[in-house]
Amino acid sequence: MFGMLGVFIFLMGCGQAAESNRAVSGAAPAKIAWMHDFELAKSQAAAANKPLMLDFYADWCGWCKRMDKDTFAHADVAGRSEKFICVKINGDNQRQLMQQFGVQGFPTTVFLRPDGTRIETVPGYVPAQQFVRVMDEVLSKMQQ
Repeated sequence: MFGMLGVFIFLMGCGQAAESNRAVSGAAPAKIAWMHDFELAKSQAAAANKPLMLDFYADWCGWCKRMDKDTFAHADVAGRSEKFICVKINGDNQRQLMQQFGVQGFPTTVFLRPDGTRIETVPGYVPAQQFVRVMDEVLSKMQQ
């Protein structure tokens, strides 16, 4: 019994050491500053002269969850997202916006200029490194 208790204490210590290493290294998961109000985001984009990145998703969509976990949580994508006003739009609750932007499935990412005109629509799941290239392409189109 004492042996099991010793193993338990040892494992708890390892977990705490790993946690403190993450805190010291600053390796927190990457996060995008998502907004949920499209109209407010549009006005902020205009004021900041930043493009909008709209993520159309549904709660039941497995590929949407994977996009959140693998793509949007990736450090390069999250870092690049600071150059955008990012909006998560639940398509099940925002049918009008889906129609407005021609969204037909989930996930779909729509990039807009600050004035609301479309730059690019990207349907489906996109791996992180490919998504970074799309973001860079959108940013270069903003400068044209």
